[in-house]
Amino acid sequence: MGKIVFAGAMSHVLDPDYYDHACGAVGRQKVEAAMVEIARMGERFSATKADALIVVADDHLNAFSFTCVPALCVRIGRHVQRMIQDHAEAFDKVLDHMPVTYPLHEDLANAILEEGVRSGFDLALSWEAPVDHAFLSPVNTMHGGRPIPPLVPIWVNCFVAPRPTARRCFAFGQHIARVVARSPWNVGIIATGGLSHFPELSLPRVGETDTVFDRKLIHFMETGEHEPLQELGADELHKTGSHEFLNWMVLIGAVTPARADVRYFGELPRINLAAVEWRMR
Repeated sequence: MGKIVFAGAMSHVLDPDYYDHACGAVGRQKVEAAMVEIARMGERFSATKADALIVVADDHLNAFSFTCVPALCVRIGRHVQRMIQDHAEAFDKVLDHMPVTYPLHEDLANAILEEGVRSGFDLALSWEAPVDHAFLSPVNTMHGGRPIPPLVPIWVNCFVAPRPTARRCFAFGQHIARVVARSPWNVGIIATGGLSHFPELSLPRVGETDTVFDRKLIHFMETGEHEPLQELGADELHKTGSHEFLNWMVLIGAVTPARADVRYFGELPRINLAAVEWRMR
């Protein structure tokens, strides 16, 4: 019987130079503090000696495009490459110093995909899509110089309406937990993004956050009250700039009814940074 042995969620732009430029010295200080806690989370994950790490994140319309925007997509195959862009956004430049190729856990990804389709989830798949900072910045911050286990990247459409609902993302997480429980593997899962920040790359709202809303989400995660989180609507997530919380909802579904511990929360004008870990014992 397999088991989820680690679960954590975190912001996914983890670049002190980027925050220094965007928010000044306080931005650098806060993202460095978040990265310290994420690295400690990585140490605890590595101690589990897990067979795989599922990473739930969103695409920023660079792996996919308006030609096709999958609601939920599982990356299959044996290896995945990091995204390489000639004119990368500032937050993707952090990829430049990272390894180019990462191993995938082919069997676990295929099981999530195939059993998901049989269970009624209309999942997309990709053999070729690369992964950007949303996946690799947290993974590399967690692991430092330690080996990275085989990954299972999963994309959630957090940007383009109509998006999957919070309840559907939660249900997909429950599906992932069932697949892992039937498997022979010990597995970690992380979700990345946010918390609140400008929604859907809407430039007029850059600099807005909603700390009151973020603290409400944190309260429900800490107390294990997951029903109110499933009731979150698309309009509410859009209005508060918390669209990427859909990634977290997949993780929460996978670990429910576990409670969370907040390792870091930091307010910035541009984005509220967070690192959260669930009690899996």
